Amino acid sequence: MAAVSHDRKLASDVLKAVSRSFYLTLRLLPSGFREPASLGYLLARLSDTIADAGTVELTTRRELLGRLRGLLSAPGKRSDVQQFAQSLPGTLEGAGLSRGEWDLVLRCGDCFDWLEAVDRGVGKHVRKVVGTITEGQAWDLERFERAGVVRLETPEELELYAYRVAGCVGEFWTEIGFACEESFARESRQNLLEWGANYGKGLQLVNILRDVAEDLERGRCYLPGPESARPASLLEAAGEWRGRARELLADGFRYTASVRGVTLRAATGLPAVLGVKTLDRLEGAGWEELAHGVKVSRSQVRRALAGSLARSLPGVPGSWGGLYRQACQAGKS
Repeated sequence: MAAVSHDRKLASDVLKAVSRSFYLTLRLLPSGFREPASLGYLLARLSDTIADAGTVELTTRRELLGRLRGLLSAPGKRSDVQQFAQSLPGTLEGAGLSRGEWDLVLRCGDCFDWLEAVDRGVGKHVRKVVGTITEGQAWDLERFERAGVVRLETPEELELYAYRVAGCVGEFWTEIGFACEESFARESRQNLLEWGANYGKGLQLVNILRDVAEDLERGRCYLPGPESARPASLLEAAGEWRGRARELLADGFRYTASVRGVTLRAATGLPAVLGVKTLDRLEGAGWEELAHGVKVSRSQVRRALAGSLARSLPGVPGSWGGLYRQACQAGKS
């Protein structure tokens, strides 16, 4: 995979600007694993940038996502990719993108060049996961297009959405892991596909619970229910979904415990550690605190990173299996 050495700025500066804390995870990965994971993240972040460009007309964003999904479905004509990449900046100009997002939009064509350069089998997994994520984002735009506050109706609807935009990433992690190394984990591929999907869903639920007040301001409510979305009822519903998120993150710890390799294990488990820390901070948070934003501090992130590396060393008592048991217990309480 020579694409990273061919374009280091795309794989480092642009990636760091748009990936926030996930950049820490990517840095820990072995090179053979890091490259497809980084490429997949950049393409998913590109589709997310398109979906969230709120000043651009909804029909235009949906059309762009459809075109992107079509380009990802299989290797196609280079001219189609070039046309899409050249037209994208003009369409999104003035959409209030961050500097990192704008740089990513400008490098859209380079992302597809990278995709064409990777091993075809690995590229198939990248195309599949980003296609699924883009499908979920398109559904999101359609589901919440009505005026006023729109609320999801059933738990099944929320879980399906969480799978489409994040659970599929856990499956992708598994497929890339086994593609890079047959002894990727001690557990079977089937178990890891299931646990990985749950892990991704759990991380998405953490995001939803953290952003519930901000989403309501935008007319969206992902926490399902039959009645109108009001702060008091959402705070009550959030308690139940925090428990569900902990149950799903428990599978993230179980997944991590089975992965081989110190840095790969640390990279796999770090998001789960940060997810649990975020849930802990959300416990007891009032609506005003949620509206101002509940985040894990940078010092906590650094300590979590150091702890994840230490916990991943061979022979450490308790290690990731201990966190799995704790998470299972917390999810039931």
